[in-house]
Amino acid sequence: MILEGSFTIPADRDRVWDAIWDVPTLAGWIPGCTSAEQLTVDTYRVRLEQQVAFMKAAFDLQLRIVESAAPELVRFEAEGADKRMGSNVKVETTVTLHSVGSNETQLAYRHDMSIFGKLGALGFPVIARKARDIEAEFARRARASFESAPTFPAAPAPTAPGAGL
Repeated sequence: MILEGSFTIPADRDRVWDAIWDVPTLAGWIPGCTSAEQLTVDTYRVRLEQQVAFMKAAFDLQLRIVESAAPELVRFEAEGADKRMGSNVKVETTVTLHSVGSNETQLAYRHDMSIFGKLGALGFPVIARKARDIEAEFARRARASFESAPTFPAAPAPTAPGAGL
């Protein structure tokens, strides 16, 4: 299932880029993210909990950065399972940042998502509707964070061209 969209954030591109790489900040933008920690320079562990229709899912995800080009592009893959529900998820995501004027950034995203097991059996319309709700809340939280936090720690420099952080 492909999900794409974009929204604007009231901050310049460098500030948005730095916020994306600040794990507590980014985790706070993601609805249902109960924990996120950096394991290595390009690997993270993330726990997501979501209510989808009548099912509550809790996924333990391993997220790996596969490409990073500061301050405009990051691609990552995430895989995980909810063993209790017997469901698995795999997501490949590309995020791009484009300057819009001097103090606004367009964040565009593309998710290629596969969901298997009981949760996947709900079908595309139910999952897509929930994903759109999550995306709208993500955008709201991202915008709001720039109103309350004027600066974020600088993002780390990539260690190898296109190989991650």
